[in-house]
Formats: sequence, structure tokens, C-alpha cells
Amino acid sequence: MKKILFVCDKNECTSFGRLTLNLVKAVTPEFEAHVLWLKTPKFFPDAAKSAEGAAAVVSPESYSAHEVWAKSLYTGFFSFRGPLKSKIREIAPDMVFFIRPELGFLVPVAKSAQKSALGKGNGRTVMFVHDTFAETLYPGSLKFILLNKFYIKACVRADSFVYNSCWTRDEAAKHFGTKMSSAPGTVIGCPIDQELFNKPAEPVTAEKRKAFRRKYGMRNFDGMCVNVSLDEPRKNIDTYFEMARLRPDVAFVRVGKLSERLREIINVKKLYNVFHFERFNAEELRDFYRHADLMVYPSLLEGFGLPPIEAIACGTPALCAATSAVKENLEGVAPLIDPPTDAEAFVKVIDRVIAGENVVDEAAAEKLLEHCSMGAFKERVLAALS
Repeated sequence: MKKILFVCDKNECTSFGRLTLNLVKAVTPEFEAHVLWLKTPKFFPDAAKSAEGAAAVVSPESYSAHEVWAKSLYTGFFSFRGPLKSKIREIAPDMVFFIRPELGFLVPVAKSAQKSALGKGNGRTVMFVHDTFAETLYPGSLKFILLNKFYIKACVRADSFVYNSCWTRDEAAKHFGTKMSSAPGTVIGCPIDQELFNKPAEPVTAEKRKAFRRKYGMRNFDGMCVNVSLDEPRKNIDTYFEMARLRPDVAFVRVGKLSERLREIINVKKLYNVFHFERFNAEELRDFYRHADLMVYPSLLEGFGLPPIEAIACGTPALCAATSAVKENLEGVAPLIDPPTDAEAFVKVIDRVIAGENVVDEAAAEKLLEHCSMGAFKERVLAALS
């Protein structure tokens, strides 16, 4: 049986960590799966929570977990190399699969270690390329310039690539040039956990939605919108808050850290209808999806965009910007707004949904959910690794 080693630097409760574990689920039992967690205190702060998050995705018995610690990703730039080389020599994996291009600096290390462990010409490195091109949106950012130069640039030395969308594949070709565009590559997409994100046994009535809002302190509102995002310029949260200003009778929930910048916008605009929740467990997030009138996702740039698809799986319509991979996935499924900063256009659709109109093409939605199922994802992953 062939062996595969996944390398990930984010904990099991993050999107990258869950993606790693979904890949484990996709390749077993066809491969003997191993995961090397590159751990730092910042990104692995709670061992018990990480273990709980991992077990919720895939059985711990189905793969072997390994770990190496560093004080930070900055020191890890140097200290992760030796342990990775040792682990590859110990396991002798046929494939080393890096979960994101920020780990590209380790690709040459893996190739050298595989050559030592397996012999010349054997072994393969695979890089998952996805939502990593923020530096193309912010070309003057010193952070992204340095990140690209020291961490990402060497990812082009991988033997093959997998992408989460056609949009990402095209962006990668633009960013890295022919060395990546001419290399073997496959779009495998991303799966959603449909055992978790699914419609409730009984339809959610207007009264149930109202009771749910009261439970979380949202009283006397006509409806509720949900947004899941980081506070990054590309997430276009400012437009989401402008929607809140335009519709004070609707509760606008945002799941994500409340930064000082966002707090100031809320105070200046007197947005008493904005409610922040820094983090939910998966079940809480599902319940918010199910009881929301709309998942609103005005993001300017996404490599895939899971939250709108998770919401649709829960029976809640999504309203998104007509941009990047979100447009690729949701065009013809749910309403898309162009330009993505047109808050007036967004709230007109919100009004229609709260009034009872169905804005989702149900047949197209079912087709999308099948594409994002674990079974379909497994087929694409195994084909890409064959």
C-alpha cells in the first residue's frame, strides 16, 4: 500500500486543518495516511480542542498523527526543516502533500528527503494551491511581498499541483508563470461536511427563527443575515455593514474576530443591529445557518468560498458578490451582485427573501451540493493522485 504524508501548519479546527483531515478521509483506505502537524503556540493553543475538532472530521484510528513544535512560524522557517526531513526518512512516504503554498519553503526539503528514503526518481511532492493570492490584490503590502519571497515562491518546485477551483488555477498560472501552468495539475475543489451541514428534519418556521433570534439577544427584528469572515479588506465587510445601515430592522450577524477597525465602524454608523460572535463550534454555526434568512457573502476574492455552500446545504439561501471562485461555484444557483460594493443591490435581495421569495435555483443547488459531497471529492482526489 502506498503511503502519503500530509503537512499542515494550522490546527484541526481551522479551515486548513479540516481540509487536511477531509483529504485523509478521501485517500483512506487506498493510502496509508500520515499527518505531520507543524505546531506553534499561536495556531495550536488548545490541545484538547484540537483533538476534539479532529475526531469530529475523521476517526483518529484511520491515520497516524505526528507533530513538531516551533515558537512561531518565523522560527519554524528554519526549525521545521530538520524534523520534516527526519520524519520523511522514517515514514518513507510515496507522496508528501503540502496543504498550502505558504509551506512551499519546505518542498525542496521534502524532495531531498524522499530521494534519500526512496531512491532517485521515486516519491512525489504535491502542493494544494488555493486562497493564497491576496498579495495580488494588495501589491504594495510588505507583508505579502516577504511572504511570497521567503515562504511561497519555492512551491513551484512541487511535482504536481491540485487546486480548489478553476479560478485559482488561472490565478496561479498568472502569478507563478509557466513553471506552474505547465506542471501536472488538477482541480479537486473542496468538500463540505453534509453529515453536519444539512437541512433540519422539520422546516424552520418564521416563529422558530424569531425565537432563535431572541435566544441570542436579537429582539424586534424582521429577519437575520449571517456573514462568516476574517477582517481583511478582500472580505468586503464594510459593504456588509453598509447593508446593516440601510436596513436597521434586520439583524446582521458576523462570525469572526471583532477588530478595533470594525468596532469603530459600528460606533460611527451607530449600527445597533450588528451582532458579533468571535467563534462558534460547528453545531452552533450550523444552527445559525439554519435559522438565518440569508447568508450574505460580499467577499471580493475567494479561492473557493465554503460558507455560502454550507448555508445552502442547511436550507438557507446565499447572497454573494459576483467575484472569483464564488461566481464560479454559485452562478445560476443563488443571486450574485456586481459590483460587489453595491450595498443597495444587496439589500433589495434581502428584502425579497424576508418577504418570502425563494431566490435559489433548487435543482442547481442540488447539483452543486453533489459536487461538494465527500464521495465526489474522494473520486477527484484519488484521480489526481493516481
